[in-house]
Amino acid sequence: MGKNLVIYYVDDDPEDLDVLAEIGMGMGIEVIPIHETNGVQDKICAEKEGTKVIFLDVNMPVRSGFDLLEELKHSETCHNFPIVTFSTGHDLETIEKCWQLGADMYIRKGQSVVRYKEILAQVNSIDWQHYTRNEENFILTA
Repeated sequence: MGKNLVIYYVDDDPEDLDVLAEIGMGMGIEVIPIHETNGVQDKICAEKEGTKVIFLDVNMPVRSGFDLLEELKHSETCHNFPIVTFSTGHDLETIEKCWQLGADMYIRKGQSVVRYKEILAQVNSIDWQHYTRNEENFILTA
């Protein structure tokens, strides 16, 4: 699958953005970092061909990932793109809220380069064109 995969990664932490983009580049996966949460729809929906997956940090101070998730899922142009909520937390309340707002998958952020490589490899192996979220595949564990 992976040759056409483009991951748009929205996060308030520039270091996290850079790390995932660099790891992705080394694996042949394009990761486009997005630090600014305003205009996310325009940045994602107007660019690039191929399979788009949105990684969305849940815990951001200015605009929460929950707000962006809800906005993207109600957008005419972005609502069909798979959205992976990405968080350092793993509490059931956060996971349930991501599910209720329509996230396609929940992944706990990596604690190491090895973990990020595992995450990207798994995400890259998914056939996103035919992916259907369900309770069994909602939480990705590597």
